[in-house]
Amino acid sequence: MMARKYILTLILWAAAAAAQPLSISSSVDRTSLALNQQLVLTVELTGEGANSVGRIDLPDVSEFLAMIGSGGTSQNIQIINGKMSVQKSFTYFYQTIKEGSFSIPPVSVTYKGQSISSKPIPLSVSQGAATGGSGSSGSGQGVTGQTQAQPLPASEASDEDLFIRALVNKRQVYQNEPVIVTFRIYTRVNVSGYALSKLPETAGFWSEEIPLPQQPQTRNEVINGRKYVVADLKKMAMFPTSPGRVEIGSLGVDCDVRVQARRRSNDIFDSFFDDPFFGRTVRRTVQSRPVSIEVLPFPEAGKPANFSGLAGKFSIQASIDKKEVTTNEAVTFKVVVSGEGNIKTIPRPNVLLPRDFEQYEPKVTENIQRSGDRISGSKSFEYVLVPRFPGEQRIRPIVFSYFDLAARRYATATTPEIVIPVAKGSGEVTVLPSGLSKEEVALINQDIRFIKLNAPEWRRKGGAFHRSGWFTLLWILPLLALGAALGYRRHLDKLSGNIAYARSRRANRMAMKRLSAASGLLQVEKQKEYFAEISRALLGFAADKLNLSEAGILSSELESRLRERGVAEGTIGEYLQLLKVCDYQRFAPSEVTLNQMQGIYKEAKEAIINLEKAV
Repeated sequence: MMARKYILTLILWAAAAAAQPLSISSSVDRTSLALNQQLVLTVELTGEGANSVGRIDLPDVSEFLAMIGSGGTSQNIQIINGKMSVQKSFTYFYQTIKEGSFSIPPVSVTYKGQSISSKPIPLSVSQGAATGGSGSSGSGQGVTGQTQAQPLPASEASDEDLFIRALVNKRQVYQNEPVIVTFRIYTRVNVSGYALSKLPETAGFWSEEIPLPQQPQTRNEVINGRKYVVADLKKMAMFPTSPGRVEIGSLGVDCDVRVQARRRSNDIFDSFFDDPFFGRTVRRTVQSRPVSIEVLPFPEAGKPANFSGLAGKFSIQASIDKKEVTTNEAVTFKVVVSGEGNIKTIPRPNVLLPRDFEQYEPKVTENIQRSGDRISGSKSFEYVLVPRFPGEQRIRPIVFSYFDLAARRYATATTPEIVIPVAKGSGEVTVLPSGLSKEEVALINQDIRFIKLNAPEWRRKGGAFHRSGWFTLLWILPLLALGAALGYRRHLDKLSGNIAYARSRRANRMAMKRLSAASGLLQVEKQKEYFAEISRALLGFAADKLNLSEAGILSSELESRLRERGVAEGTIGEYLQLLKVCDYQRFAPSEVTLNQMQGIYKEAKEAIINLEKAV
């Protein structure tokens, strides 16, 4: 009996937790610390309402902790079967200032008029070294915490307190030699958020993005006696395409700046990222200065005739997947160029194949590693070859020439000759005169005509043309054309005089056009623009069908108008859920896999088709 009650209690608790639209938890990286040691506090919001919370109330811990700043926010959105799960994390940094045993009070938020709080966290601060206690966390309900200190007026943040630099590893390079440029922000004030407002101009370069952590990693640097918090915002490998002096453009960043009203100790500096919901902020735009690069041409002395135009360090390999083949049996010939440099621009190697081989366009595969200051990888070319005649076939060595940056001279990589023994297959092999090409064989096939063995079928020639059906059709055809022209004219008049009719007729065509544009953005992995185009397709189609303004349409208005048209609740729900998912990805983007984005595309197309049938 007790077991049944226990199971029933667990089921009811799980159901209540699943129905909870928002939960909050707080945790620290350790519970036992030394005096003046740093502490990391993490606050996590989980649930549908995570993005609706406008403020987090941190508890007053000034008695034993001094706030250094925050590490900003991170967000994780998962879309499973069209349903969205949101998790949002906030990180704060503190420093211990007093010995003793303490308790971090609950962290609170207000959601739909209700206060939701985490559980308190015990903390122990000692004079000696930290005991290395493990982190602790708390969750549940509680009371709201204390508010934070008010910020100083934004005018106190000067240009020396916030700026961006474009740092390059070289200012003089050879053509196609990579220049690693890092756009780094320096701040002595509190930056609660940022957005890239201007991307650097890269004319004259082939650029490769070097991935950085999704959450910028901050550290301290001292410049001219001043301590700054710095973080790398963007990193690129730039390959100049032609000699001369070229310029890397400036990067523009819009920053939300908040300056603290007072410092809690002489050794505390404002953080790089802070909670965007705290205090009064002001928008500041900063730009890096353009950087000039001198690009040297490749030396003419010793330049190979088959020079690839690449600079770096490369090697080449060639292989076949079978040691022995028979006639009319496919064999894969693979050429791999690997090394360090501009992998994407590796040209197709000059492969000299025996003329007795049938060959097809190669399959090209790239494998690029972007890490640190290096761009390396490989590019493979897979040829499908079909030998037509038996015998020993030879693939000549492949020569690949490049400019060795370390040695400052031209270098050549070569593959060995490959011998392929071809045996006669089970099928018959047509023996052709030597020296004939495939084109000549095709011409022979066209020149030969075979004797017709059966007598042709003869029929009597028809009567006079004016008695045939074709003559009657020629008389009727002008009348049909006139009727079609009048009908089309009436259709055009209706389009010009009835806006609702015109919008309804073009709705499907415009929606499919926007979905096609979204498909193109999906191929180049532009996530934010992709979801924006899907949203425009959905909103535009509904607005055209209902004769509403696309710019000012609201979800509630769209829902009521669709109900008036008698659209099924399931169709309306799917349509509005897709719009909601797109809005989240436009304004609070998170990592979404390519398969999930393709699934959203299919769902959007089906939703438009279903709404077309219902309206």
